[in-house]
Amino acid sequence: MEFTEKLDATEPTHRLVSRSLSGVKDWDNLGGVTVENRAISVLMDYGTVVHLGLDPNHAQFETVQRELVQVPDSNCIFVGSDYEFRASLPEDQALVELVLEIPGGDTDAWMDRLFYLVEFAVLADQSWLYRSVPHETHIREINARGHERVIEKLNETFAQVRGSAVVPFGGLVSWTTDGTAYDLKWNSLYCSYRKESASYDLERLRQVTALFSENLLRLDWKPMSEESLLRRTVWRVLGSESATPPAQVEIPPGEDGAKILDAFHRLREKLGYEYDVETSSD
Repeated sequence: MEFTEKLDATEPTHRLVSRSLSGVKDWDNLGGVTVENRAISVLMDYGTVVHLGLDPNHAQFETVQRELVQVPDSNCIFVGSDYEFRASLPEDQALVELVLEIPGGDTDAWMDRLFYLVEFAVLADQSWLYRSVPHETHIREINARGHERVIEKLNETFAQVRGSAVVPFGGLVSWTTDGTAYDLKWNSLYCSYRKESASYDLERLRQVTALFSENLLRLDWKPMSEESLLRRTVWRVLGSESATPPAQVEIPPGEDGAKILDAFHRLREKLGYEYDVETSSD
């Protein structure tokens, strides 16, 4: 997703993430769309304007066209936008929420929300606060600069929502030992050595054990045979995801190593992962 030069190109500070929980639909209480709508409701309290990129096939296109201002090409903030509309906050918030809503099980509204709502952004004055491409669930980006309270409020909102959280945009913690670089992201442990790299899905992780005396993390992973057919198929398609995960990784000594273990703790707490985290003297 790109903004035009009409808006600043500030990098995101955080992202909204959701695990794919078994049996949960997008419109369920823990579903991806419901989760994003909760976040947007909070973010609009800090914004002044919403921009929506809408496909004419959207069921509410005519309503939006009638009720909101269509942005002329010269003032569009979305690159390549054909139909971009501007909503003022809080005056037009009810209409925006109506466009975002999916009545439970309504597949037509689901198509509208994920595919015919092409792009979405909440702005605060001349800066952006939130941007999303609904059908690309990894693009749920937050720019909290100048709005420190917003992350605190979002954390409060999702404290009891299993499987969803707001996390730092660049990952939780990174380190390098013996030429191998590690990056703990919200959903994977990424490892790279020279030209080789692999990413291991945290859904596979059963236990993390820290051996600080040896500067090691022991990692116990589920075998692929214990996972669902769908997840096994995804790992095979992704290639590196189906590679054998490391049974142990080196960590820096002292406080830096403790921060890595703490990051695993925080992910488990925030997103409800089922792996255990322990410290061992063995």
